[in-house]
Amino acid sequence: MSKRDYYSVLGVAKTASADEIKKAYRKLAMKYHPDKNQGDKASEDKFKEVSEAYEALSDPKTRSAYDQFGHAGAGAGAAAGFRGARGGGFQGSSPFEGFDFSEFRHGQPYTTESAHDLFNDLFGDMFNQRRGPVRARGADLKYNLQIGFEEAARGAEKTIRFLRENNGKEESAHLSVSVPAGVKPGQRLKLRGEGDTGTHGGANGDLYVVVNISEHPLFKRVENDVTMDLPISFVDAILGTDVEVPTLAGSATVKIPPNTHNGQTFRLRGKGFPDLGGKSSGDMLLKVLIDVPKNLTESQKELIQQLSSVADSAPLVRDYKEKAKRILDSRK
Repeated sequence: MSKRDYYSVLGVAKTASADEIKKAYRKLAMKYHPDKNQGDKASEDKFKEVSEAYEALSDPKTRSAYDQFGHAGAGAGAAAGFRGARGGGFQGSSPFEGFDFSEFRHGQPYTTESAHDLFNDLFGDMFNQRRGPVRARGADLKYNLQIGFEEAARGAEKTIRFLRENNGKEESAHLSVSVPAGVKPGQRLKLRGEGDTGTHGGANGDLYVVVNISEHPLFKRVENDVTMDLPISFVDAILGTDVEVPTLAGSATVKIPPNTHNGQTFRLRGKGFPDLGGKSSGDMLLKVLIDVPKNLTESQKELIQQLSSVADSAPLVRDYKEKAKRILDSRK
């Protein structure tokens, strides 16, 4: 039976670096190692296959020979390469064939330094130097949760669905997440033990829920304050009016006094986002934008024209004209 391409066996490209080859082998060797798959002939054969591929591609000389001449070149180069580097060739198709792993696990490490180092490098997180598999903690996971602007202010209960690994197999999981009132954009909520399961009795990883907050059509957030532009007509700005505005929870009535100017800000205390501790809340800030009508009729323009003398007496306009006149007169 013809042998598979070594790069395909390890799942790497022919341009893969030595580190990429090593990482690929380490992952596959841990997956198919006989001690993790006792009695499984297919896993044992797979372990020998990936070990043979790593033996050929991990050494620059044997890799070069394989790239030029295929398996025939790798077979010739491997014996010379391992003898030259380690003082003795490996027998068989696997760099670990002939090693008794059980002796190593029971406190009798090999005296051959190179073999001992290679074993620790590849299987250091699977076995300790005294006995048995090492307890490995499960991987942490991240989930991006999108919530509404107002949900972030009042808090929410959300059900999330995600994949995690359980004993080497992916499973679908769903959890209820309590989003606290006042949560900030990008804040992480930690769900302890809800990540991948640990191996050999190791602790489970954690699940980190990253909160993303949608934009609001009217509100913006600055720390715990909420800001909103409040357009009013120039008539209301002159005469004053009462305006009902939405808030994060319900509505409020804002009294706009006569002669309100553009850009003036009104504050509604305690109507912003709550602190995460719940002890206080930010404010709501309303910035007045005086809107000017367009497409006036001729009769409407005439009415406004009658107010031109009043417009000239507006305090800001009058103050500006006086200062501008002094500057221009000084230049004459």
